[in-house]
Amino acid sequence: MDALMFLLGAMQILWWPLLTEVTLMIATGLLFLCSLLKARFNHLIPVIFFISGVLYAMLACQIQLQSEIETPQKRSFQGRIESLPKHTAQKVSFISSHSESKQSFLLNWYSKGQSKQVDFEPGNLYQFEVSLKPPHGMANGIGFDREKWLFRNRIDGIGTIKSMDLIAEKTRPLSSNILNQWRATTGKSIDQHFKEQRINGLIHALSIGDKSHFEHQDFQLFQNTGTAHLIAISGLHIGMVALLGWLLGGLVFQLLPQQIIPKSLIQIYLGLLFAVLYAALAGFAVSTQRALIMLLVYALFKIFRRASYAWDVWSTSLLAVLLLDPLNVLDAGFWLSFTAVAVLILSFNGISNTHSRTSNFIVMQWRLLLGMLPLSLLVFSRVNLLAPLINLLMIPLMTFLLVPMIMLLLIIGTLFNFMPETLIDLLSWSSQLFLDLLTWFAHHASWPIHVAVNSWWQLALLGMGTTLFILPKAIPQRFWGLPLILMAIIPIEDRIKLGQFNAYFLDVGQGLSVVIKTQSHQLIYDVGSAYESGFNMADAITLPWLQQQNITDLDALVLSHQDNDHSGAEDSLLDNTSVETIWGTEKHHLPCIAGTQWQWDNVTFSFLSPYNLTPYLKNNSSCVLKISGTDFSLLLTGDIETPVEYRLSQAAPELIQADVLLVPHHGSKTSSSAEFIQAVNPQLAINSSGKYNPFNHPAKQVVDQYTQLGIPLIDTQDSGMITLNTYPTLQYKRFRNESVRIWRKKKPE
Repeated sequence: MDALMFLLGAMQILWWPLLTEVTLMIATGLLFLCSLLKARFNHLIPVIFFISGVLYAMLACQIQLQSEIETPQKRSFQGRIESLPKHTAQKVSFISSHSESKQSFLLNWYSKGQSKQVDFEPGNLYQFEVSLKPPHGMANGIGFDREKWLFRNRIDGIGTIKSMDLIAEKTRPLSSNILNQWRATTGKSIDQHFKEQRINGLIHALSIGDKSHFEHQDFQLFQNTGTAHLIAISGLHIGMVALLGWLLGGLVFQLLPQQIIPKSLIQIYLGLLFAVLYAALAGFAVSTQRALIMLLVYALFKIFRRASYAWDVWSTSLLAVLLLDPLNVLDAGFWLSFTAVAVLILSFNGISNTHSRTSNFIVMQWRLLLGMLPLSLLVFSRVNLLAPLINLLMIPLMTFLLVPMIMLLLIIGTLFNFMPETLIDLLSWSSQLFLDLLTWFAHHASWPIHVAVNSWWQLALLGMGTTLFILPKAIPQRFWGLPLILMAIIPIEDRIKLGQFNAYFLDVGQGLSVVIKTQSHQLIYDVGSAYESGFNMADAITLPWLQQQNITDLDALVLSHQDNDHSGAEDSLLDNTSVETIWGTEKHHLPCIAGTQWQWDNVTFSFLSPYNLTPYLKNNSSCVLKISGTDFSLLLTGDIETPVEYRLSQAAPELIQADVLLVPHHGSKTSSSAEFIQAVNPQLAINSSGKYNPFNHPAKQVVDQYTQLGIPLIDTQDSGMITLNTYPTLQYKRFRNESVRIWRKKKPE
C-alpha cells in the first residue's frame, strides 16, 4: 500500500503543467505537517508516502530543469564519451559529459562532407567545438515523445560537433566507462563474425542491448507481431540468464559438495552474478535495472529466509526502482513491466495449480494479452490479438536457444578471445529461423486491432473490464468485463457538419503535413521528410495520428512538390494506408493544374497553381490548394516564392482570398510579399517549421510583415500540432498550450 501511494505521488509529474519554487515549498510544508501529526493520526501514513513521492519526483525534475541549457549556443569544452556510440548512415551519436559542469549532451558527428572518419570509443576524452541547442522535439500527442525521452534521460542539450581533438584514450579504466568499453569491444567482435545485417542486429540487441543495428522494417515487424518485448533486454532475459547461473550453482555444489555454504545460497549468488554481468553488458539500461532490482529483492527474501509473498516482492521492488530514480514514471517500459508482473500475480497467486506447465504457459499468454490491453492501447494504439500464439513459440525459442547460446559465445569470447565457428554457425541459423518465423507470422498470423485511447474514461473502463477478466474463476460475474471493454474501444466520432472542415497542421519539424477532414472524407497535403536511416515522418507521426483518429484510408493525397521535406515520406505512407487519388507534380501523379476542382460534403477544393508542370520549377511549381467551406476558407501554398505570389495576387479577390493562410515556404524571406498577403487578406497565418532549424525560418522580416498587417502568426515550432476548426466559428488549438508538461514547454504568451 505504501509503495502504491509513493507511486501515485511520483506519477503526478506525468501531467503536472508547471514546476515552481512555491510548489516545492507547499509540498515540503505539507510533508512536514503530516509528519508532525502522524503520531495522533495513524491513517496519515499513506498520505505521507503520497506527498513524499510527489516531492521526490518534483525535486528530480527541478534538478534536471536547472541543468538544461536554455538558448542555442556555441561552446568549446572537454568532454568524455559516456555511452556506446550509435552509428547510422548519416551520423554517429553518443552522450558526452562536460568535464567541468558535469552536464550531459547528446552529440552528433555527421560524417558526410568530413575529410576523416573517426573511430569513437567510450571513455575517450576530447576537446569539442560544438553548436548546442536546448532539448527539443516535435509535439503532436502521438508517437515517440522525444522531449520526454531527453528529459527522462537527463540530456541537457543536443549538439552538432564542428571539430574535435582527441586528448586521451580510454582514461579512467576503473570508472563506469569500462562497461561501455567492454560493450564496444563485444560489438566489434559481433560485427566480425555476423555479417548478415538482420542477424547482426538481433545479436547486438540481445547481447549488448544496442538496437541501432536494426533496419526500420525490423522494428515494424516486432511491433506488428507483438514481440517487441523480446528484443529489449528486460525481465524475461535477465530471468533466463539468472536461471542459467542458478543451474550452474547446483552443478558446482554437486561437483564440490561442502557444508560451508548451502546449495540454495550458491545457486542464488551465481544466479545474481550472471544477471548482473548480463545487465552490465546491456549497459544497465532502464529495463535491465528494473528486472535486476526485482530479482535482487526476491533473492534477499530468500537469503534472509523471509517468506517471499509475491505482492511483497512486487511492492518492495517498485519502491526501490522509484527511490533509485523517480523519473522512471516517465518510461512506458516501467508501466508495462510492473503491470505485466502484477497481472501474473493477480491471475495465479494463491491458486492451487493442477495443470501442466504447458497449459499454464498458454493461459499466461492470454492473461497477459488481456491484462496488458489498456496500457498496450494507450502506448501503441494497437494490439495483435494473435500475439499470445506467436509468443507461445517465440519465447521458448528466445529463452532456451538464442539467449543461452549468446551467453555461451560471449563467455568463451571474453575468457579465451576466441569464438568457435560451430557455435557461430548454429547461432546464425537459430537467429535466421527466429526472424523467418516472425516474418511468416506477420503475413499469416496477424489480427491487429487499432483503438485510440484518448480519454481517461476509456482507460478506466478498459482497466476495470480487463481486471474482471483476469481475476480467478472463483470471482462471480466476471463476464461483466466484456461490455466494459467494448464500451471503451467502440469509436465515438464527433462528426463534422456539412459545409465545414477541420485542418490539422502536424508538427513534422522542418517540413509540412496537413490533414483535412470533412464530414466523410479525408485528405493529406504533404507528408514530411524521410531520411537515409529509414526514419520518416509518415511512420513517426502521420500514420500514428491517423490510427489515433480511427482513419483507415484516405480519399486524396496532395504532394505539393518534390522536395524531401514535403514528399519524402510518400512511400511509407502508401505502404501502410490506402489512398484513392494522388495529386502532385510527378508523372505518376494526377497533375494539380490550376482550375482543377471538386467538392466533398459541400466543401470545395480548388487548385490555383501551377498553370502547367513543364518545365518543373521546384518551389514555384508547388500545388496551391484552396479549401472553401460554407463560412470559412483555407489556402495551402506549399513553397511558392515571390514570382508565383505576384501572379496569384492579380487573380480575382473571390478566387485568392482566404480566412487562413499557410505561410509560403516555411516563412522564408523569398516569400510572403506584402502584395500577396494583402490579396489573400487572412484572419490568421499558420507556419510549419522546425525548432532551431538551420534556415532560421520564419525570417524576422517575414514575421514583421504579418505583424505590421495586423495578422496573427502561429508556428508549429512553438505550438506543436495546430488544430483548426471552422464550426461554429473559426478557432484554433495549439497542442503545446493545451497540453503543457514539465518536460514540454509552451511559448510564453
